[in-house]
Amino acid sequence: MANTQITLTNDDGVLVPSQPSVPVSSGDTITFSTADGSVAYLFFSPAAAGALSPSPLNPVEVPGSSSPLTFTSSAPGAYGVFFETSPSATIPPFPVVASNLLLLEIDTTGVSFSGQDNNTRR
Repeated sequence: MANTQITLTNDDGVLVPSQPSVPVSSGDTITFSTADGSVAYLFFSPAAAGALSPSPLNPVEVPGSSSPLTFTSSAPGAYGVFFETSPSATIPPFPVVASNLLLLEIDTTGVSFSGQDNNTRR
């Protein structure tokens, strides 16, 4: 059984996971932590919450690091988790496509990217 450690890095208010997804395999575990020890809030999709033990209740507060969560299924599902800096954050829609991956989602709502704007479009 594998344990996957996910580290969240705060990049100007956006929590960025150390990898984009984790395979969903019964018996494997996943643990979350923050690079700087700050608090993060995890919001799991209903399918993800149902495939983990103990079943997480949104939001899950991660004060530096979390206890391991164990996958209880290997069946495909609409698995996702968003990472936020506030427990009252409004999260975007979860994925709806079934897969064997837990998608580690980045919420870029309200984030603007810097750079030169020369009015070009692609």
